[in-house]
Parts: sequence; C-alpha cells; structure tokens
Amino acid sequence: MPKIGEIPLTSVDEFDFRLLIKALGKGEKGSRSLTFAEASLLIQGFAKGKVSRPQMAAAMMLMRVRGETINEVAGVVAGLRQICHRAWSELVVDIDWPVYAGKREQLPWLLLVAKLLANKGIKVMLHGDSQALPHRRHVESCIQALGIKACVTAVQAKAALAADNIVYVGAGNFTAVLDECRLLHQELGLRSIIQTASRCMNPANAPISLRSYFHPGLDDLHQQVCQILIAEHEYTNGSIAIFKGLQGETEINPRVTTQVRIVNSMAGEVLVSEISIPTLLEGFCGAKTGQAELSADVLALLWREVSPFGSKALAERMSAAMIEQAISSIEATLVMLIPLICQNRADLSPNTTPSFFCQLKVLNADVDCNEQLIKLSKMVWRNRFESLMSNPKTVRKEQSLCAL
Repeated sequence: MPKIGEIPLTSVDEFDFRLLIKALGKGEKGSRSLTFAEASLLIQGFAKGKVSRPQMAAAMMLMRVRGETINEVAGVVAGLRQICHRAWSELVVDIDWPVYAGKREQLPWLLLVAKLLANKGIKVMLHGDSQALPHRRHVESCIQALGIKACVTAVQAKAALAADNIVYVGAGNFTAVLDECRLLHQELGLRSIIQTASRCMNPANAPISLRSYFHPGLDDLHQQVCQILIAEHEYTNGSIAIFKGLQGETEINPRVTTQVRIVNSMAGEVLVSEISIPTLLEGFCGAKTGQAELSADVLALLWREVSPFGSKALAERMSAAMIEQAISSIEATLVMLIPLICQNRADLSPNTTPSFFCQLKVLNADVDCNEQLIKLSKMVWRNRFESLMSNPKTVRKEQSLCAL
C-alpha cells in the first residue's frame, strides 16, 4: 500500500483535516509521520474548532504509539506560537523558565533562583500546568509564599514584570488549546506531544530559555527541535539550555554531575556547546525523609535567612542535610545560568542591576572554569539582597512579603 504523499495545504478554515488523520493511520505500510507544516496546521485547526476532539485524540494517540518525530514536535511548537495572542510576544522577558514537571517530594528551590535574578533586575517568566501531573508538587502552589504573582493576561503579566521583574503564567492562559489537549491526554491515559511542545514555546521570545527533561534521549530531541525552529525563524537570537532536571523539573540536581547542552542562535547561525556542572554533594545522603511535609512558607524562610544553618526557625522545619541540599540546588542552578546571562548580556533588559554584572565580570577570562562558577554562584546567593540595600523602604517591603 503506497504511503500518502505530502498533502497540499490550504488555510485552516478550508483544509480537510481527515487527510492528516489518514496519513498518520493508514495501516502499517501506508502510514507516515506529519511534516512540520502539517503538524503546525493540525494544532491550529484544533484551536479554531476545525479539528474535532475525536480527530485530535486520534492524531495524538497515533503519534504517541509510533513515536513523535522531531518535525512533528517542532511543527506543533510553531503552531502554538502562532495561536498565542501577539501581546505575549511583546512582553520584555530575559529568561523563559518552563516549569511543567513538578517534583515528587521536594519544594521547587528553583523559585529562589528566579527571585534572586528578578531582584537583580533580570526579568523572568515562569510558566507551567499544575493540572497535568496533579500528584506532584508544582511551582504554582508555592509562588504566593514568595510574593510572585500569577497572571492570566499579557496586560497583567506586563504590569507584574514592570513591578517585580518576575511572573508566573499558567499554560492555558497563552492559548486555551493547551488545556484542551491536556484534558484529552488525561482522558486517554497517555503522554502526548503537547507535553513536550508546551515547554518549547518561549512565548515572549526571551533571549535565554530553559529546557529540562528526565527520560534519556530527550536532550537530542530538544536540540533538534531548537535547530528546526531557528531555521524556520521561529526562534531568534539567544541561548537555549537543555539538561536533565531534578526529577524532571527545570532545576539542576546537585547530587549528580549534569551535562548542559546549549544551543546558541545568532543571525541564523547555530552553535551547540556543552558545559558540565559537577556534583556539589559528593556522597551526600539523609535529606529525603521529611521533604514531603515541608510547606511552601519554608521557601520564604530560607530566602530571608542570611545564616540558614544558624537559624532556629529553619532548624525547627528542616534538618541540616535538607538545608544543605536546598542551598546546593540553588547554587548549582546558578552555575548553569551565570554563563548564559553573561553571554546574552547585550540582549537583556536595561534595568539589570549594574553591580550584578560587576560580580560576574570575572567570568570573561574563563567562562568554563567550574571552580570559578561555583564560587561565584555562592557569592551571588549570599549577596541576593544587595540591590535592595540602598532603599530601606524596599527592604522592609521585601521582608514583609517573605514573613511567615
């Protein structure tokens, strides 16, 4: 049986989407994967109601069973970016930080890194879907403890970024089709292409974007998706960091050595490099028990404690091993981000605290020196309140936000 060849594509309103389902499902020898353009059209058709729920469910299941191709993932990402309201792409964001995985027990220590960078003037947009894996601990459930706003419109997000340099957005607020697809894959009981594609949207076109994964081989997939989207002019200049995150979340695991693959795009040229972040907790054990019982207000407490190991309030909540693991997660994640910030400094928002880059300028001599990066990440964490010290009123406001 011959395969269905490439299908002439029309507009979303005129296209017969049964042809795409037929291409995916026409028997063992007659079926084929979708092209980049077809995958993009499919998700746009579902968003506009031209693809029915049964049709979309069938397409998602057929792609899942066969294994989603790079072109299919990249095409769906491009389609999602087309569907998103233009106002999201007009936001000024420095770091695009997708947080879709959640964690099994631990709190999202990455929030303290994001808040630190926002405190230095770097604009951070976190986005995720806490309903996709509701049994996990998600960023969305913890942001209130740190005074991070959750916004549902681009107008609200713009105001939050102007005021605080940080915002969280639920994925369904970019486009309702993400919620529709999540409901479908939950009804089917299968993972879907949307769970990969949503992480890759970078809706505000931030110059720094993060990609975490858990299962082997997804680093190659994310790299190739990035390269296709750069070639298709969906991604512009900037850096995308790809790494195996702690329990799949977008945070570096300090207990293992982590390879971070960086895809850099400049004027259409692509350069792929790697950095290796060594373990900060060699032979470490004893911090797992009690993690699930920690409440979100522990994040606020750890943020404001200048001497965490000497804090009576923290000692009542966390063992010394738990505190060490949390701080090491923060520092290891900073080790990844510092080179990216330095490399993309020219593209970052102009309100970044000058003293922050004074701290980082030593990296210009040897950006790959792990010992130097680790030392610097510890210093940046210790000096997280530095930009506030010149304004006592701001200090008092910050402390009140983080008060337990």
